[in-house]
Amino acid sequence: MISVAVRRLLALAAGNATLRHLAEDAVVTSAVAHRFVAGKTLERAVEVTRQLNAAGFAVALDHLGEAVTDEAEARHAAEVYVDVLGRIRQHELDCSISVKPSQMGIDVATDLATGLIGDLAGRAADASTHVTIDMESSAYTQATVDLVMALRVAGHGNVGCAVQSMLFRTPRDVQALVGAGASLRLCKGAYAEPPDVAHQSRKDVAVSFVRLAAMMLDGDGLPRFATHDQRLVDRLLVLANERGRGPGDREWQMLYGVREPLQRRLLDAGERVRIYVPFGDQWYPYLTRRMAERPGNLALFLRALVGRRS
Repeated sequence: MISVAVRRLLALAAGNATLRHLAEDAVVTSAVAHRFVAGKTLERAVEVTRQLNAAGFAVALDHLGEAVTDEAEARHAAEVYVDVLGRIRQHELDCSISVKPSQMGIDVATDLATGLIGDLAGRAADASTHVTIDMESSAYTQATVDLVMALRVAGHGNVGCAVQSMLFRTPRDVQALVGAGASLRLCKGAYAEPPDVAHQSRKDVAVSFVRLAAMMLDGDGLPRFATHDQRLVDRLLVLANERGRGPGDREWQMLYGVREPLQRRLLDAGERVRIYVPFGDQWYPYLTRRMAERPGNLALFLRALVGRRS
């Protein structure tokens, strides 16, 4: 089991530019990363999406990238998502998109990110799908909540966001966002946060997850639970059924390449399951945060790495 200190170290490593460049340039680690990343190109991401749809899964596509500090780079990232939405519409894919505020230029200007994501939301509506705004570190939490609220006020009813059970502030955010009708993706969180901002133990994060799930189940809209923890899944199934939420009235979101037997069991039981599929060449922050998030992910990566080297 990964200790709190090791998980925190992995989370910090996700933001280390030097480690990122070393990993992304290494042939072995790059090849192994594609066990958990669909590929570098949109064509490959679409192929994976079609395969998952054919197997009964919905998909959320994420073009990897974050911490943009240049307007032109933010606009280029948005153009990739324009292409994604065009493919979703063209191929009639059961697929949504996930975007990061920092990738859409929120550090450059709030209006830039609002405008770019608003445009994507309009295009997503034309493709009969929705936009989930990823929740990044706590430095972005208030700005992300404000962004979702502003976009919904502007008429983009297909915009929601992720929320993290590790953060102390999340109950009031969930209350506000559910009240505004936003669709939420509840996850544990994978950023290195200080003890005055976030729960530090896995047990406390899990307890918070259940409490927040209950809040979402008691509200309107479709609650989306992003976890690979079998005990949490079992607990949430009981909570949902107690509240009259049947299999079509909740959604499970899981990562591409992680706990595939659990994904299949839920799908075979009639549950809605959406697979979060990242693509692109900026995979290092994504992968290291996934390892920090769950001990099994690190074990999967190390086994794949050893196998690749041999």
